[in-house]
Amino acid sequence: MKNFGNMMKQAQRMKAEMEKIQAEAASKRVEGTAGGGMVSITCNGQGEVVAVKIDPEVAGPEELEMLQDLVMAAANDALRKSRELMNQEMGRLTGGLGLPPGLV
Repeated sequence: MKNFGNMMKQAQRMKAEMEKIQAEAASKRVEGTAGGGMVSITCNGQGEVVAVKIDPEVAGPEELEMLQDLVMAAANDALRKSRELMNQEMGRLTGGLGLPPGLV
């Protein structure tokens, strides 16, 4: 029974640490770009898009399809980096647990 109590304490500490890491990650930012910087999207560590910037030269009506493709590419780039950031942050916490890949 003593081991169970220790496991529960460890689980509570891990939960508190995970909440702390999630809060820290929420304040971090990653930026994805497309078109040589003509379009950029910024996401926080929770995978939310927080800013979009489009170079005024790109906004002409005849380039609408290209603009849409660039925004999509930039969003995907930023979201991928956001997921990588969260995986790195969570890896700090779970690194010593020996969990199989993909469970973090």
